[in-house]
Amino acid sequence: MQNIIEKLSEFEVEQKESYLYKITLEIRDLETVLLKLYNEYGYITLDSLNCRDDIEDGKFCITYCLQTDIRDHILMVQTFIDRENVSLITMHKIWPQAEIMEREMHEMFGVDFPSHPSLIDFALEYWDDIPPLRRDFDTLAYVEKMNPFRPNQRDDNLDVKEEMKKRREAKKAAKLKAEEAKKKEEALKAKSEEVKNEQ
Repeated sequence: MQNIIEKLSEFEVEQKESYLYKITLEIRDLETVLLKLYNEYGYITLDSLNCRDDIEDGKFCITYCLQTDIRDHILMVQTFIDRENVSLITMHKIWPQAEIMEREMHEMFGVDFPSHPSLIDFALEYWDDIPPLRRDFDTLAYVEKMNPFRPNQRDDNLDVKEEMKKRREAKKAAKLKAEEAKKKEEALKAKSEEVKNEQ
C-alpha cells in the first residue's frame, strides 16, 4: 500500500482506517488511475460503486471500492462530477460486475455511461420522473400523484412514532407479566418443597 501511495503521490491519499484507504482525484484522471490500479497493482475486484448526491455543491460524489486477491484492505477511489453533466466511462470490460452497478446508478441517479452495453430498466419499470435517489426527488409528492386514492388524512393513517412507542410499551408490559408469572411459579414450587420437607 505504501508503494501505491508513493506512486500516486500527485493525488490526495488518506488512510481512513487500518484497512481502508481513499484516493481523491479529478474526473479527468479517473480512467487512467483505475486502469493502473487494475493492471499494475492487482485490484481485480470491484466491491462496490457508489453515488452520493451533494446537491448543495451541484455535484455527485462517485466512489469505487477495490480489493486485490489478498483482500487485506479496501481502496476507495473517489471523484466528483457535475449533477448537470452526469456522464462516466463504463468500467464493465475491466470489472464485469460494474455492468450491474452502473445500470443501477444510471436508473437511480441518472448518471450516463455512453459505452455501456445495456442501460435498460434495472429495478424500475416505465419510470418517467427524475431519478428517485436524487435528493431533489419529492417522494411524498410522487406517492400522492401516483396513488390519488390515498388522501393525506385517511382514517387509518398511523403516527409511526406513536405506534412504535405503543408497541415497545406493550412488549415491556408482556415481559414484566412473564417475569411475574415465573416468580409466582418459583414461589409456589419453593412452598411445595417446604411442605414436603416438613412432612
